[in-house]
Amino acid sequence: MSGGNENPATVKSDYYSKGSTELAQDTALTLSRLEARRRLTKDSQRLVIVLVGLPARGKSFVARKLVNFLEWNGIDTKIFNVGRYRRQAYAEISTSESGACDASFFDSKNEQASALREKVAEIALQDMLRWLDDEGVNDGDSDNGDNSRGSVGDNSRRSVGSGDSDTDYVRQDRIAIFDATNSTNKRRQWILEECTSPEKRPGKPTGCVFVESICDDEELILENFSFKISNSPDYKGVSKEEALRDLTERVRKYEEQYETITDDSLSYIKMFNLSTKMLVNHIYGRMSKIIVPALMAWNIGTRPIFLCRPGQTISDITTDSDDHVTKVNLRRSDILDMSISSRKRLMSGDSLGPGGKKFSEELFNFVYEEGMDFLLKRTSIMDMAQTGTSVSGLAPNIYRKGERDVREPPFPLKIYTSTMPRAAETIRWEDYDMRVDELSNLNPLDKGDHAGKELEDLQATDPEWYTTLQRNPFSTRFPGGESYKDLIKRLESVVVELEQQVIPTLVVSHVSTLQLLVAYFRNTPVEEAMTIEVPLHSVIKFTPARGGGWSETQVPLSPVFERANSEVAVQNSLTIEGMGELGGRKTPFWGDHMRSSSILSASSNT
Repeated sequence: MSGGNENPATVKSDYYSKGSTELAQDTALTLSRLEARRRLTKDSQRLVIVLVGLPARGKSFVARKLVNFLEWNGIDTKIFNVGRYRRQAYAEISTSESGACDASFFDSKNEQASALREKVAEIALQDMLRWLDDEGVNDGDSDNGDNSRGSVGDNSRRSVGSGDSDTDYVRQDRIAIFDATNSTNKRRQWILEECTSPEKRPGKPTGCVFVESICDDEELILENFSFKISNSPDYKGVSKEEALRDLTERVRKYEEQYETITDDSLSYIKMFNLSTKMLVNHIYGRMSKIIVPALMAWNIGTRPIFLCRPGQTISDITTDSDDHVTKVNLRRSDILDMSISSRKRLMSGDSLGPGGKKFSEELFNFVYEEGMDFLLKRTSIMDMAQTGTSVSGLAPNIYRKGERDVREPPFPLKIYTSTMPRAAETIRWEDYDMRVDELSNLNPLDKGDHAGKELEDLQATDPEWYTTLQRNPFSTRFPGGESYKDLIKRLESVVVELEQQVIPTLVVSHVSTLQLLVAYFRNTPVEEAMTIEVPLHSVIKFTPARGGGWSETQVPLSPVFERANSEVAVQNSLTIEGMGELGGRKTPFWGDHMRSSSILSASSNT
């Protein structure tokens, strides 16, 4: 304690609220404890994720989700499924054309089968390492079953653009997923040695992380068994009863030799019962920032995700060459009767026109029907005392809000919107008090110094930058703004939010952000996102598939007005000279208001 005149009560308060103010000092103990973090936080262009777990524990589900998520993040990712290698090898020495193996093949006492399993694991691992090192892999099977988008025999980093390697976007990082049971300490040590040994891989530093899927929920295991025997090539043409007996026996033989990960010197993640609990050890850097939140978010629920643009705004507006509002086709009296806030919103294109308001109404009807259908199928999703459905027989919770009565929605729905007023207005349904999360992450691509300017104009005013954009539209950054590649980083947390939801979820955002979200759910190469069409006044619905992907449906809800989308008929057009009297500077059009561009979007430019 310093200074004898200090008030003891004040000193105690500072201690509990701030802790010690003494500068932190390095010690031998802290440095030794931080060594693993320092070593494992290094940036590496090569990483191996080794899956561990008994059969039917969701390993391949996790592998497919990892591929989609990491590829969307701009990382080349490929699954090397040892089971596929095993079937190919066994088909060559047996009468089984598909290479299907029964439970006896996995008996540790079956020396011939054990030798074959070891051999195919070695072949798969060497193929994986050659792919990581960009040496090319030709596994001779176009049906990979691994959901990776790289073609067989692909021996180059993915390049997107015009073909000029000096300017096109080229992926640098690669992550390989080694998908097998990898059920013993001996097997895992062998994998670690082959991947990370400086003697075996000089000049090729490679990280290695083990992801173990553990499931002790018997009901969940039986459900996984049912799914596996319905989809695995090992049980094609086999009766359900016979397949279940064989799989049960196969798992028993694996359990006889299974060793869970206990070596805390390894980097590993343990997932229990499909992410109901996770244990993380020595996971730092991008693994902790990107992969761990994603693993925690993924679930096997059947909730739908709805994506849509805001409703159409008032379109009877004339702009100058910089897309600043110069003329509004409204009556003078209507303009003057508006509040300053309403005028500013009108000038920025943030007031829904009648077409946009019609879409808002139809959107509510759509999510109402979807939400009620979901609720009837999954009555356990919500507390029935709060739903007010016929299931509980309770009335909706009605209360006063301002000068009107509002009620809580009788169906489950999570809503995310951008912070743009037109997005919020699209889901402003007066009869119900919907809880909405407004996220700046969902705002349109920031065009920086070029905000409000059309690409056609930039071709003349900034030809050098425009040429770069043509060659590499994905990663070319707007001066002072963002690129599509930057936008992915902004949307990472949004994707995790959407993946972790267990109830219907609605996202109201703009073309650029929705293009990237659609690319994720479609499993489309993210570099091609700029070509994805996102129609006005339609909902894009994604529903989870059992294998880890998503099924897509597009639902048009209301027509798009080509003309006369203003609140009133065109009368006495009013030209606005300076906008000073409206209390703001000139406001450029944003996102959905800009003209279509052949470079960044096939439908609109956001």
